[in-house]
Amino acid sequence: MVHLLFSASSVLAGYWQDALGEASRCARLPPQERDAVLWLDLASLDAGQRDADWPTLCRHYRVVALSSSPNDAEGMHWLQLGVAGYAHAYAGANELRQIAASVAAGGTWLGRSLLLQLCQRFGALVPPPEQAGWRDRVSSREAEVIAILKQGRSNKEIARELDITERTVKAHLTAIFQKFGVEDRFQLLLKLTQPAH
Repeated sequence: MVHLLFSASSVLAGYWQDALGEASRCARLPPQERDAVLWLDLASLDAGQRDADWPTLCRHYRVVALSSSPNDAEGMHWLQLGVAGYAHAYAGANELRQIAASVAAGGTWLGRSLLLQLCQRFGALVPPPEQAGWRDRVSSREAEVIAILKQGRSNKEIARELDITERTVKAHLTAIFQKFGVEDRFQLLLKLTQPAH
């Protein structure tokens, strides 16, 4: 996977490069390139670049929008434009590598607060199992995990409600993700909102 770094700050670009290993810095938005993750420093965008056709760019790149002062409203805006990730520009090196792995695998990376908000929003759109046909694909315990996940609850809250460990919740989620061919809870809820075929 090719990593392209877009930032006016050589310090920030250097930090990202140290965390990600092989990465190329670009001074302007590059021509479309397949199989590339574009790491986008939102503070470096000028007015014209902010008004670029981001939905089209996001179809050609896996874009990770990075903000030095992230907030849920900004994150939601960039997700609606099609980015694959939204995070703090100065996230730790391990987190940047996790973001890279998740996005390269087709996942979506969001901050915890924004992720839980989106899960709650999309969870409300998931039809009950008896109407959607997804119930027969999961065990009864997995269905209980999904029911709580739809409320935008964290793994810790799911564990507390079901009186199981967080590790067990993670195991159930991993099994559920595999059954539905998704990478994360957000993708799962999006998939469950789609009509059964």
